[in-house]
Amino acid sequence: MGLNFGKGSLTALRWALGYTFIFSGVVKCVDPVGTAIFVEKYLATYSLEALLPLSLTIAIVLSVVEFALGCLITDRVFSRVVSTITFSLVSLFTIVTLLSATVLPIGECGCFGNAIELTPWQTFFKNVVLLVMAFVVWRSERSEEMKINYLSLIFAVAVPLIINIYALRHLPIIDFMPYDEGRNLREEVLKERAEERDAVRSMLKFRSVTTNEEQLFDSTDSACWMDEDLEFVEAVTISEEVADLTYNDFHLYTSEGEDVTESLLQRSGRVVLLCINDGEISDAQMRGIEQLRKCYGDENIVILSASKVDEEWCRGIEQMSIDAMTLRSMMRADIGVVVLSDGVVESKANIRDL
Repeated sequence: MGLNFGKGSLTALRWALGYTFIFSGVVKCVDPVGTAIFVEKYLATYSLEALLPLSLTIAIVLSVVEFALGCLITDRVFSRVVSTITFSLVSLFTIVTLLSATVLPIGECGCFGNAIELTPWQTFFKNVVLLVMAFVVWRSERSEEMKINYLSLIFAVAVPLIINIYALRHLPIIDFMPYDEGRNLREEVLKERAEERDAVRSMLKFRSVTTNEEQLFDSTDSACWMDEDLEFVEAVTISEEVADLTYNDFHLYTSEGEDVTESLLQRSGRVVLLCINDGEISDAQMRGIEQLRKCYGDENIVILSASKVDEEWCRGIEQMSIDAMTLRSMMRADIGVVVLSDGVVESKANIRDL
């Protein structure tokens, strides 16, 4: 099989492949927890639940490998080894994404983290293109002299590791979720809720006396009651689907089960959301919580958790429950703080940074 590429074309191909891997690695390592969520989806889909405790480790390794391969491909360092690994990895990804698009549907793939959402078929065709590029680079490097540079290798591995560690100890450098700083949650959530309410319509079902055909009329339409050929059947409620709902799962509930999402977002001034994901509260985290209480006062703090926090320190502080996955989307840290100012996300922080 003969593939003839000029030097310039081959360089452009190598750069395109390398920078794609670098970008993919960066968006994964800036948000390792988010990447781990995608890894968990794949492990569950392929019945590999035994590996679920390793999902975060796998996410970090994947981001480091992709970033490192991208850098080394671009610089043509360890090119024979790197091109072989890259071609093998893209081949595996192509098979997995084909399965995800056909017999093992998984939804959004997470190949570019939460930065760019692709459908399974878009992901598969993207990988087909990368597979061709990786194959061409692999063939071209087989006969070339291999350049060795351990400093480049150390850089390519150290940079994504440092970014991962920073994101885990603090928060992601870039927040791709719809709860980022500056986001007007009050405006966006209330707008979606209004659209959902407008999509629910009360209708009246009538039946024609002569044809026995049933018809629906708007509940405000009085003409149907005047038509002697129509007899009333029942009142029905029709819900039209609202597309592209970003905050469909964002609901806050009191201990009695009342949805108080809108009322909380409509509070004036600052509201401090203390987000507590699963896990024990360490001494360092407890010191952060105490600092938070001193700064804002218990009356301005709302504890958000998927399960009730039954600790002595939280007595008298308002608590609300939230879906665990939604909470993890809002706050990547085990315990963190989201400060709302008139419904706008003013700041976010890991509790250890207070």
